[in-house]
Amino acid sequence: MDKKKVAIFSTGWAGEIFYQYLIGVKEGLMEQSVDLYLFLSHAVYGPNSADLHGELNIYNLPDMNNFDAALIFANGLDFPNTLEQINERCIEAQIPVIYTGKEDERFYFAGSDNSVGTRKLGEHLIEEHGVKKVWFIAGSAENMDSNGRLNVIREVLEEHNLELSDEDVCYTNWSPYIGYNYVMERINRGDAYPDAIVCANDTLAMVISKELIKLGIKVPEDVIVTGFDNEILAQLYDPSICSVDQRFDNIGRKCAEILCNLFEGREADRVQKVECEFVPSESCGCMQAKDFNAIRRKIGKDKFDEKIFTSNFDLKLSQMERSIMQGNSISHLTEAFTNLNNNDVQYEGNTFCVMIDPLIEKSIYDNQRPLRMDGYPDTMNMVYSKEKGFASSNADFETSKLVPMLNVSKENRFFIFAPLHDGEFAEGYVVFGDDFGKIKDSYLFRKYLERLNIILNRFFQKLRLDALNQRLLQMTETDAMTHVKNRTAFETKLGELQAKISSEYKPRFALAVFDINNLKSINDNLGHEAGDEYIINSCRLICRTFKKSAVYRIGGDEFVVILENDDFKAREKLLDSMKKEMERLKQEEVAVFERISIASGMTVYNSEEDFNISEVFNRADEAMYANKAVMKGQE
Repeated sequence: MDKKKVAIFSTGWAGEIFYQYLIGVKEGLMEQSVDLYLFLSHAVYGPNSADLHGELNIYNLPDMNNFDAALIFANGLDFPNTLEQINERCIEAQIPVIYTGKEDERFYFAGSDNSVGTRKLGEHLIEEHGVKKVWFIAGSAENMDSNGRLNVIREVLEEHNLELSDEDVCYTNWSPYIGYNYVMERINRGDAYPDAIVCANDTLAMVISKELIKLGIKVPEDVIVTGFDNEILAQLYDPSICSVDQRFDNIGRKCAEILCNLFEGREADRVQKVECEFVPSESCGCMQAKDFNAIRRKIGKDKFDEKIFTSNFDLKLSQMERSIMQGNSISHLTEAFTNLNNNDVQYEGNTFCVMIDPLIEKSIYDNQRPLRMDGYPDTMNMVYSKEKGFASSNADFETSKLVPMLNVSKENRFFIFAPLHDGEFAEGYVVFGDDFGKIKDSYLFRKYLERLNIILNRFFQKLRLDALNQRLLQMTETDAMTHVKNRTAFETKLGELQAKISSEYKPRFALAVFDINNLKSINDNLGHEAGDEYIINSCRLICRTFKKSAVYRIGGDEFVVILENDDFKAREKLLDSMKKEMERLKQEEVAVFERISIASGMTVYNSEEDFNISEVFNRADEAMYANKAVMKGQE
């Protein structure tokens, strides 16, 4: 059977519960030949809609026609149009979709039966702890799971002749501090404490517990606080959080079971649910359901290793910034990432890729070129790729392949794709391979991605500023009429040559000075427009002759060429060819301003005699005036 490809869509904020889900999926697919491709954002509601757009763009990366199925972990993905756009692409590709966290009659669903665990929670609060007044801290108004929990709590209260008013419900969009601010506002205006604050997840519960305790409000003695998900951090918290375990590992196994049936041509039930488990704990006033103290002691022992790793992690990020910011071109990124990951792959792992949109480099040198906001180009610039320990060179990469697999393996693979962006503008994506642990430690993963984005944005901005400075310098050193270098540029070049003359390194070069004949006559008889045209035509002849040398206009009718390398070797031949071209033009029936006549003088720098660049220039200038006198005598 050919190896299957399964796309997974989720948010990085799901953290531990998503990690448990992935472990269940992985274990359930062990007997299958399947690669998992996870597309992950850290999108969040907030004032910066540009960042939201840039994060969500990662879901546009995969071509669903290249996949055999899709898993959508919808918890926290309820942004406008996000899920529907993914749905439409999956439907168009005609692949099966399995949802978790949201039911859709068009697709399969594997999830938790929230109602059972939530009902046990509500009944426990009322019947065991005498709760009468509840505030409910919800997720987003669109989230099915959060709304389901809210509805069950409301039903349980009504069954006990209690009420949950609209004022007692706060929608947080999963931001703990919106929930905290809601609680603080009610307390500050003098509202009586509720008996319990029921939260839609454990993070909301932990933040609110922490802030209540800071105010001197005891949990659970003054106010009971409950969560949902039974995350390990909530179990270790003090007080440990009364919660509901959705058993996301079992949900992941259910998803895998559906996939196995479909891949093997069997039918699968469209909806499969796992029962939740109510877990009373310290934050509701109950004894712990298990010995969390033993776990806390173990965590304490692990603190040293964590401290060492975190110190190395922060050092790696600082080294990354220094290394990248030293460069002056996009190609430098390959060298920077190669050096960094040759020395330390503790976090990136043995499979790690950085892909950049080619538009980034083009926009650096063309500030009128718009950057991409939606989707990704057909070809990416693979600035760095390391696959199972083997690094590849900078190259163009076909985006639909997503990640280069230098080592094609029969073993099941797992890849994480995260966005690189500057606000709403897409810059590329980064790939991590075969490491589920990054999902579990969501804080470090998010920190790495945020820092990488900041570093790359600063680097690209540096390149843009460098390019702008070069353009400005070019403008200040360019003659407006002829577009060759001007006197300012010439004096800068003379300074460079003088520095070389004064050093041990002795350059090889010649100076050729040119002065246009008959310019005053053309200006007086035909006007200055004709004179300007004559200057431009004369400059073109000089440039055509000395193609590999810099040409400078140092006065109205004066030009200088500094001959080095190949032009230096062929200097006499080139000057002779220019004179022959002027002779030919004398014989042609052309306009006066096209019949070019230029006096010239050329001299070679002599390291034994010339100690100042002005000496070389003066000899060339004198030779030019001698030639000018000869030419006038021949007219």
